[in-house]
Amino acid sequence: MDEKIKELIAIGASISGHCQPCLTYHVDQAKRLGIGEDEIKEAMAVGKMVQKGAMAAMNKFAQTVLDNPDNSVVESQQKGESGSKTLKVYDPAMCCATGVCGPNVDKALVEFAGAVKTVAAHGVSVDRWSLAQQPHAFTENLQVKHLLAKLGVKGLPFIFVNDELQWTGRYPTAEELFFWFGINKEGQSEETLAKTNSANRPFQMLERDQEKQSADACCSDGGCCS
Repeated sequence: MDEKIKELIAIGASISGHCQPCLTYHVDQAKRLGIGEDEIKEAMAVGKMVQKGAMAAMNKFAQTVLDNPDNSVVESQQKGESGSKTLKVYDPAMCCATGVCGPNVDKALVEFAGAVKTVAAHGVSVDRWSLAQQPHAFTENLQVKHLLAKLGVKGLPFIFVNDELQWTGRYPTAEELFFWFGINKEGQSEETLAKTNSANRPFQMLERDQEKQSADACCSDGGCCS
């Protein structure tokens, strides 16, 4: 990632973070690097979109708190968050959400996609963001932003388990992912057995017809894989 891209990301982050000194500094640095006004405005627009999304969520939550003066909503949310298990994946730019598409599918991505389905079936909260489709997610998270600046796109994916960074630059095997969530090789939780046949499998491999459907959806009409 070159210095120009870093400054454009910093401009968007300054807008979403309401940091006026930061914005002044990074706009000045961008101009020194020869970045045009149109590019700077575009970076600002991305920051405003991130800010707008965050404010919409906050406004909704504020109304919920207002409607529940006994603070039961906040307490309930805090209890839920404290005991939850999370998987957060920051993917490189791919032509579809999971990368399981196109004529030459990466087997590591197929295995990871199946493993993600299995941990989700065990109650793990899963979030995935693509650099191509949700770039704002990479700028609004400061740790991810710093990792991207340090490692570049070659360092992707960044994979967090319970908000702790566990893998960079590669996707874990199903067995590695299961280990962090207390799931054995057969796809069974250490606490309770899986409730569905699909969760009992080591990981939910996509069938060939499903892979074909993903490829057709992604690559039809001269798509990115053509």
